[in-house]
Amino acid sequence: MAQILFSPLISVSEASTKSRGWIQTKVHGSSPFGNYSRTKSPELFTACHNMPSDVLVGEDTKTLKALPIAHREREINPNYRKLDYIHSFPISNEAPLDEIDKRIEELVAEIKMVFNTMEDGEISPSAYDTAWVARVPAINGSGAPQFPQMVDWILQNQLPDGSWGEKSRFLSCDRLLNTLACVVTLTIWSVGNDQVNRGLYFLRTNTEGMIREALGHHQSKGFEMVFPALMNEAKLLGLDLAYELSIIKHIIGKRDSELRKESVEELHSHPSKMLQCLEGIQEIVDWKNMLKLQSEDGSFSGSPASTACVFMHTGDKNCLRYLRNLVTKFGDHVPCMYPVDIEERLRAVDSVECLGLERHFETEIKQAMDYVFQYWGERGVGFGRESLVRDIDVTATGFRLLRIFGYSVSSDVLQNMKDEAEELCKLSGVENGAGITAILNLYRCSQLSFPGENVMREIGAFTKDYLTKRLERENLSQAKAVKENLRQEVEYALSARWNRNMPRLITRNHIVVFKPDDLWLGKTLYQLPNASNDKYLELAKLDFNRIQATHRSEIQHIKRWYKECKFPQLDFFRHREVAIYWSSAAAMFEPQYTNCRLDYTKAGILATVVDDLYDTYATLDQLKLFNEAFERWDPSQIDQLPEDMKIAFMVLCNTLTDISERAWEVQGRDMLPYLQQQWLNHLFSLTKEREWMLKSYSPSFDEYMKNGLASVALEVTTLTPIFSTGEILPDNILGKLDFRGDFLNVVCLTGRLVNDFRTFKGEIDQGELASFVQCYINDHPGCTEEEALNYLEGLNEEALTKLNYYFLMRADIPKRYRALLFNTARVMQVIYRKDDGFLNAAEDLEDIIKMSLYEPLL
Repeated sequence: MAQILFSPLISVSEASTKSRGWIQTKVHGSSPFGNYSRTKSPELFTACHNMPSDVLVGEDTKTLKALPIAHREREINPNYRKLDYIHSFPISNEAPLDEIDKRIEELVAEIKMVFNTMEDGEISPSAYDTAWVARVPAINGSGAPQFPQMVDWILQNQLPDGSWGEKSRFLSCDRLLNTLACVVTLTIWSVGNDQVNRGLYFLRTNTEGMIREALGHHQSKGFEMVFPALMNEAKLLGLDLAYELSIIKHIIGKRDSELRKESVEELHSHPSKMLQCLEGIQEIVDWKNMLKLQSEDGSFSGSPASTACVFMHTGDKNCLRYLRNLVTKFGDHVPCMYPVDIEERLRAVDSVECLGLERHFETEIKQAMDYVFQYWGERGVGFGRESLVRDIDVTATGFRLLRIFGYSVSSDVLQNMKDEAEELCKLSGVENGAGITAILNLYRCSQLSFPGENVMREIGAFTKDYLTKRLERENLSQAKAVKENLRQEVEYALSARWNRNMPRLITRNHIVVFKPDDLWLGKTLYQLPNASNDKYLELAKLDFNRIQATHRSEIQHIKRWYKECKFPQLDFFRHREVAIYWSSAAAMFEPQYTNCRLDYTKAGILATVVDDLYDTYATLDQLKLFNEAFERWDPSQIDQLPEDMKIAFMVLCNTLTDISERAWEVQGRDMLPYLQQQWLNHLFSLTKEREWMLKSYSPSFDEYMKNGLASVALEVTTLTPIFSTGEILPDNILGKLDFRGDFLNVVCLTGRLVNDFRTFKGEIDQGELASFVQCYINDHPGCTEEEALNYLEGLNEEALTKLNYYFLMRADIPKRYRALLFNTARVMQVIYRKDDGFLNAAEDLEDIIKMSLYEPLL
């Protein structure tokens, strides 16, 4: 198929001669418009660049002069004449692409192996829980430990400062519980005098300050329940600690007060978080009655410490079975909870999704999410399938991921945990760090709301308020012990909501803040090595940079096409070819969609050309002639138009023909009539806006909306490249996507709204009275500009919420097409976030475009 472009040195007299003798070829087919036949003639398009005989369209041509200003109906914004500022961006040196591709393949294979071998979960050791299991006496009555290897592990894993706990991070509650539990256990078995003394010195030196920090920053009641109980045991054992410190008395009093509030009947009849810290409330537990809340695997809410404590009180065989299975699995230690099959899968899927890697692991993600969904309940999920108690953080993460990957989950699960989440915010306040990661994940999941889900808005409001206040108080220091880059994560999450941001920007930020050694916090700190490790980060960086290289090569193609079209010589429209390409790469970034991105970019450039042509350049009579020529598909009718308009006409015709010919190869039918109709609708809508301006006419809100959804150009921008995804697009799917369907209508609505928010004042100055804002004010006498903007912002929010549903749940439409439409709406939210970002691209979008396309991740 020949590329139909400008002939580099063709004079007008030559072109005119050719135009009189072009060859007709009839092509028959069918389309959404019925049976038809059309003329297909490359010669026609080459010939129609007929310009005056003294003008050459060649490399030596410096400029094509536009009409004198007197012929225009208003001034052209000076920003229109600026060439695309991104031409000057440097491209960094990179490793050979074949080496990068090979390493990507290796890492993908390794991570797939991790997913495919997931069972009950891999999790780091817990000195605290190991110490409790080490206490269990031998069942043969010998007076020795049942699991002596646990005692040996404690002796061998004391840290240089005398404490036990997570050596890579220091968190007060983690060090206190781990150290005190290990000291008590070694004392019980009368071993490790040196380790005990070093541990006691650490505690005597640091206890007061660490308790104050722990009380201010711990996530749950676990620390407040078990620490006083451990201190009491230490006192009974005669260990030399500062029991009379006022802060210790304070925490004991706080624990006793909490226990008095607990209903003993409820404790023994309904699963609660207390199941995870039974060792801390032994004095109120009816042990035989408590066995009714035992999980099928023999544990109590997956807690080795709780289970060991119950076994020592009851001798229950199922408890012993659970503990033995742990020892078989881990050898000489145990984790803080087990199994963690639900959490491990969710965290691993979260890693690949946030890092932009999901296309490499579609099968593995499906298997993992099917597994999670199998255990999903009306109150959410816990760490493992055996968990009788749901966890806010894990449930929020699960809800968000299940929705992202198309599972039907009700927001009722969040309604069921809303009160607990609000209580968590109140307990933690803004002066401490309780539950910061859980609140952050709740905030994230609230953004995937569907129409009518009031609870999602409520959760989004109070979690956003909490996170904002935490940032203002500059108080994330202890939370950083759990996630090192937590501040950056919170700041970015608050800066732009999920459906008002772009996937590649979100991905880049996650890669930047991703730490392979991030921790999570139960009673003590723990790692999930299968869910967060160096391989994920290495793959994410390589993949991001590799995609950038593909995108940059496509930009070069666009620049050549742009130059061959002679667009740089036209001064009546906004030169934004790279910025428009950037939006296409945001809408469909995957490497296999090169043709889709190129066609999206060309459609966007052409939409900009005709928008500025109709808005600022041509007379109304010229526009009507342009429309008639396009509708008839007849270049002979443009002979009397200015040269610039001829160029615009012919590039539009050439491009649509080129796209339709390539689409024919995939679709098996001619899509040119369809594309012609979409573009004709767009041209008519622009003409109507020009007529309104000339008449100083301000339409009604409804009248403006009907026309404005077409004039915003998102219809032609998204539907022109949609045939270039490489997949067959039958009429029934096309009908759900195009302007006859609700999906694209809502995309156009959000785009029109945000565009008008930022441009209506400037357009009023230019003589245009038609905008959403002005028409709403006109329809509502007495309405102020602020009230109109508030109403329209609410309308935009409702539209984006609908798009959430269409994108995530419209399973009748293939996801690649949903993504193209949804991401187009997101791009518009970014471009017009603060100002008319498209007009002022150099000021508003430069950094974003650099990060997306030009700056590799090191």
